Parts: sequence; C-alpha cells; structure tokens
Amino acid sequence: MDMETVETWAKLVAPFVSALLIAGFKWYTEGRPRVISYLVQSWGVKIGDSEDGTPGAIVHSHSIVVANTGRKPATGVRVTHAIKRPLPAHAIHPPIQYSIETNPEGYQQIVFPVLVPKQQVTISYLYFPPLFYNQILGNVVSNEGMAKILDIVPLPRPNRVVYLTTWLLTIIGGSVVLYWLFRLALWLAQHA
Repeated sequence: MDMETVETWAKLVAPFVSALLIAGFKWYTEGRPRVISYLVQSWGVKIGDSEDGTPGAIVHSHSIVVANTGRKPATGVRVTHAIKRPLPAHAIHPPIQYSIETNPEGYQQIVFPVLVPKQQVTISYLYFPPLFYNQILGNVVSNEGMAKILDIVPLPRPNRVVYLTTWLLTIIGGSVVLYWLFRLALWLAQHA
C-alpha cells in the first residue's frame, strides 16, 4: 500500500476514531453516580428590639445543595455535620426520605438512602449565635465515594446549539490531532 492510500485512509478514519474516543470517555466519566455539594447562601438577620426595650435576637441561616449529577443512582448519601450536639432547625426541599443518624465519632449526619440521577436536594438550617455555618458544615459522602464540594453555584447548561457546536468542534479538533499523530508515526516509521 502506498503512502497516499494510507494518508487518505487516515483522513477518512480519524474523525470516526476521535468521535468514538470522545464518546467512550464521556460514557466512562458520566456513566456513574457523581455527587456534588455547594453552599448556596449564608446570612444573619437582626430582629428589631421589642416595644418594651428587650433587645432583638440575631438569627443565622445557611443552605446547601446536595445533587447527583451522574447517570446512576447514588446510594447512602451522608451529609455529616461538624457538631456533636443535635442538629439546628433545618428543612429539606423537596421533601424526600431521609434519616438523622450519629456516626461512630459522635457527629450528626443526614442520610439519604438514594439520590436518583439528576436529583437535587436543598438543606436549609436556622440557628442562633455563637454558632456559624462553618461550625456546622462537615463533609458529604456516598457509598460510591466523596462528594465534590464546589466553591461556586453551577450555571445552567448552554442551549442545544451551543452544546452541539462545542461537540462538533471537539470532534474536528480530535480528528486533526489524530491525523497528525498518525502522520508523525508514519514519518518515524519511514525514517527509522
């Protein structure tokens, strides 16, 4: 087979190989549970003094989100807290099945038996000083591993046109890289 035929086949096959490699990588990385968590907000509000002169209280609150962004259910999702006493007042939205347990070290944890793919749960806490959110928050784990803690609030996905254009450009770029790697391998084979 002459070099022109090999080069023609390389040009034809490179886009398909790169598309398969990208699809395989995406399947491997997204084909499992992926638990993430992030702090949505933290604030304190001073309640005004009463009419009889009694000073008003300060109330603190924060909310965290725990989500499974993967394609398989995450089981045994545990939100562990950094306090050993009972949890402050809290609310979970949307309402799903959960339990509050104490781990072997004595820390309180909220346990969700399962988070289905793309499910997101918000946990809001309400408490009084001297307690602050960083004294309550612990870690988030599931049976599949540690949750990824995000420092920012995730943005919504781009529209379908942007998504498809990005994939098209990724496949074209992958094809070019594969083609030139093949060309380099041929050149090295000829000059070896």
